[in-house]
Amino acid sequence: MTSSDAEFDDAVRCHATRVRHYALRLVRDPWLADDVLQETFLRAWKYWSTFRSDSNREAWLIRICRNVAFDLLAQRNRRRESPLRDEETSGASSLLSLDTSEALLDLSLEHREVIFLVDFLEYEYDVAAEILGVPVGTVRSRLHRARSALRTSMRDAEHASPSTVTRSA
Repeated sequence: MTSSDAEFDDAVRCHATRVRHYALRLVRDPWLADDVLQETFLRAWKYWSTFRSDSNREAWLIRICRNVAFDLLAQRNRRRESPLRDEETSGASSLLSLDTSEALLDLSLEHREVIFLVDFLEYEYDVAAEILGVPVGTVRSRLHRARSALRTSMRDAEHASPSTVTRSA
């Protein structure tokens, strides 16, 4: 095994979980997320020699994942299929409440994506901008709009749901 092979193996071990979480948030289908993950690492292996060592390896992999996910979603849309809403993506996340998960799913893809990168994966704005291929200011404005939409959606859901609190006499 060459040092390049060992570096790639380390990258897979180190980043696969976060890359899959990102893919799952984009495509909303665990089976498709696995396909995205596999294709991401296939492309990463193919272009491993082009990776600049001064770059952020995880950001590079997330960017590849984003491109793969968009390619697969475009193929699905051309076939008029839509991603499935699986139990895992419709609220069974261990990190989120059912209401929060549903509110996130209602956001646009670009808003859901920036929330996930910055708030869940905890990327700095400049890294998120690199992944998304947009200026840092765009990340900031999308994040502001996404958080506002999420707050509004959560507030609306809270007011729409009947109170489950009962008073005892």
